[in-house]
Amino acid sequence: MLGLPATTEVGRRLPKEAFYRHMDVDAATRRDLTGGVAAIVVANSIKPATTNIADGKAVHEILVLRIDPKGERVPERAVRLVSNATPNKAVIVDSGSGDIAICEEGRLLETRDIERLALNGFDLDMVWDSMLAQVALGEFDGHDVWARIDRREKIDGLRAEVFALDTKVRRERQIARKNELFAQMKRKQAELRRLEEE
Repeated sequence: MLGLPATTEVGRRLPKEAFYRHMDVDAATRRDLTGGVAAIVVANSIKPATTNIADGKAVHEILVLRIDPKGERVPERAVRLVSNATPNKAVIVDSGSGDIAICEEGRLLETRDIERLALNGFDLDMVWDSMLAQVALGEFDGHDVWARIDRREKIDGLRAEVFALDTKVRRERQIARKNELFAQMKRKQAELRRLEEE
């Protein structure tokens, strides 16, 4: 799966009950897991024993979990629950929609554009950072990945703010308010240009 080496393939099905039996899970999340997920399968296990990659200081194993939805896609709460309940790092593949997700530091990073995940790095810490970069940024370089993800999210937020302010400026009838909104939009555009040039 995802172009990973054959030595990492596992293919073991996990019972859904294991994800909520011994955990404190709210009713809506439990309903999403039981009603929205058909099967959870450990597709690949990336660790020193299955690859020629050294053990990391923080990351000792990366699991690729394939979740088969009952509908078109797996509910987000089910993805978060499965990821958080897994003691190792996990890449979640939604077999219905083709989405790839990583839930890390409370954030859900998703993409559809990846058909293969590259194992870039000398140890599993570097491989994990590279996987985060591939999913969140579409890049292979895992160096300083969280700062780059934060920057990308800030740029996306600023673009949305500039668009909203532009719409408000065009609709506003009062000249003073229109000028105030226009000045705000120009400040946001300048900040956006500064971030994009870094």
